[in-house]
Amino acid sequence: MIGQMRNRIIIQTLSGGTDAAGGQATSYGSNVTVWASVTNNSGSEGMFGDQMRSTNNYTFTIRYLSSVTTKHRISYNSKTFNIQSINSILEGKEKFQEIQAVEGVAT
Repeated sequence: MIGQMRNRIIIQTLSGGTDAAGGQATSYGSNVTVWASVTNNSGSEGMFGDQMRSTNNYTFTIRYLSSVTTKHRISYNSKTFNIQSINSILEGKEKFQEIQAVEGVAT
């Protein structure tokens, strides 16, 4: 499993603040960079409004990191992925996590 983790991914956190005009501003910032195994599971295309939209489903396998939640997102190869679910591998031992994420969906 460790030998397959050849890709560097960045776990990003949503942060908010107030802009100069007093409005709310949100942005993602880098939280932690980890090694991962990356698998492209499937892709699809469909109409959204009047535009064609494509989505790709990926699985990222990382060493267990308790701070990762579905509120984070992943940056990999200059693309962003919204985390859909996080599953522990080797239940009870918490050695690895499989993160299901979607590319191509607006945040």
